[in-house]
Amino acid sequence: MKIESFIESAPKGYAPFIVCDYDAAKAFIEAHSRRVIMRGPDQEDLHRALQLRKDGYALIMLSKAVLKAWKCEVGDKVTVEIRPDTTKYGMPMPEEFEIVLEQDPEAAEAFEALNDGRKRGLLYYAGGAKSEASRIKRALELAEKLRTGTLHGGV
Repeated sequence: MKIESFIESAPKGYAPFIVCDYDAAKAFIEAHSRRVIMRGPDQEDLHRALQLRKDGYALIMLSKAVLKAWKCEVGDKVTVEIRPDTTKYGMPMPEEFEIVLEQDPEAAEAFEALNDGRKRGLLYYAGGAKSEASRIKRALELAEKLRTGTLHGGV
């Protein structure tokens, strides 16, 4: 599904977003799910959620980093393409974290017991490091916290 929209932002500097047609978004969600893979002007895939709002519009949240990658700013018109996200967790599993969980069944069990949003947050954190060494360090840190039950609000 292609979406042409202006990049908008709520007052007070909240995160930028693009608005989608409510009826089209609702039909997409009913046919697939809220989780989407969005391809923007930089042709990179982003894992996002299609959100229906009570006041009759739908949106996809962005971030300042996405705007920078797209070389866009609030007010610019963009065309994005969305397709269903069929990944298990709604985003990719970092290889380093997957290996650590395979070797630590107790941490893997604790990970699987988390709600979907919490899982995505951990995957984002685990895969967000630039170097492989940092991703391994984060994966080991998360496994330890999952196993010992010391994973709280922040990572």
